[in-house]
Amino acid sequence: MRRFKNILLLADGDRWQDSALLRAVSLAEHNQADLTLISPMSIPDSICHPSDMDCRRLIHYILDDRQDQLEEAIVNISPDLGIKVRVIEGRVFPEIIHEVLQNGYDLVMKCAETGNFLYDRIFGSADMHLLRKCPCPVWIMHSSEKEKYKRIFAAVDVENENNDETVNGLNKLILEISSSLALSEFAELHIVHAWTAWGESFLNTPRFRLAESGEIAGWVEERRVADEEKMEHLMTKLTETISRETIDYIKPQLHIVKGDVHTVIRNLVQGQQGDLLVMGTVVRTGIPGVIMGNTAENILNSIDCSVLAVKPPGFITPLTL
Repeated sequence: MRRFKNILLLADGDRWQDSALLRAVSLAEHNQADLTLISPMSIPDSICHPSDMDCRRLIHYILDDRQDQLEEAIVNISPDLGIKVRVIEGRVFPEIIHEVLQNGYDLVMKCAETGNFLYDRIFGSADMHLLRKCPCPVWIMHSSEKEKYKRIFAAVDVENENNDETVNGLNKLILEISSSLALSEFAELHIVHAWTAWGESFLNTPRFRLAESGEIAGWVEERRVADEEKMEHLMTKLTETISRETIDYIKPQLHIVKGDVHTVIRNLVQGQQGDLLVMGTVVRTGIPGVIMGNTAENILNSIDCSVLAVKPPGFITPLTL
């Protein structure tokens, strides 16, 4: 399955050439996609005045040298792919989003920034800005990125599956992308949904006297069955999209677990040594601005693997051309 046609890889940091480049090349080959390497270089405004031609000439020397370095890095890598290389001026996240808007990239890939030791995060500020605001999927690769993935996790939410087209579209994208990657990586695919019975902890107290009658247990069981039925419906839709033969080949493993979403996902991904988590990051669409749910933030701050973040159809980035 070809999921991507035009891939952008950020050539920033110290490790992009070790693992990110090889993964981007492999992905582009499997998808028969175009691949562009872009290296953003932020030149402080205080360095020189725009009218200072000597200073501008020196800056161009630096940019040209960086261009030469990138071209040397790819000279012996997949010559048939025709990798494009560009060096641009500006801060990483706004310039990359402008590139996506202007050139129609459908995937951005980059290495994770060094984590903040105060919070023990693997994602830096530029990463989080891209995860929040970039209109296309963003793949942030862990510093210990493996050459081949063994386990890919896809996090879906079927609680509002029947009533919310945004959720429906997002779940569909997550499953199609994760299935495609599981095929190309020959990896296990684990599909995760965490469910809860709203009001259970509040109602299951002596004040309401419902626990002894079994009414609360019945309510919880009703919620569990409802979510399992929604997951079955979701898998039926996926099978119709990618074919029964593909489903039988990748044999996705379903995890329908009762509990808090970010705790369930963290425990499953870490407990089974997941290599990649495919997840949605936006809870609403149609409103320009930063709209990342607290659940997504909590998941991103608690896992320790690579992440492919997907926006729902109709997402509007707050940045414009």
